[in-house]
Amino acid sequence: MADLRGAIRHERVIRFTYEGRNYVVEPHELGRNPVTGTYEFTAWVRSGPYGMLPTWKTFHYWKVRGLEVMPDKFLPRRIAPQTLDFAG
Repeated sequence: MADLRGAIRHERVIRFTYEGRNYVVEPHELGRNPVTGTYEFTAWVRSGPYGMLPTWKTFHYWKVRGLEVMPDKFLPRRIAPQTLDFAG
């Protein structure tokens, strides 16, 4: 999880596999779901499966595999209002 926290702090793009699908995203927010207690993060998807258009998506950290911090940096975006209300 340190890699993800560092990517958020330093505004670095990450790539990973999630439920067997490849993603390249700009991670913005990491928190714990107040209902399940699991860690989740909100990211702007640059590329995803099946030609997915850029959009906001929340990912369950425990489902992420092969997370790699890329050298590319990004400019922070305003997080969409429908994101989770993180409790920590």
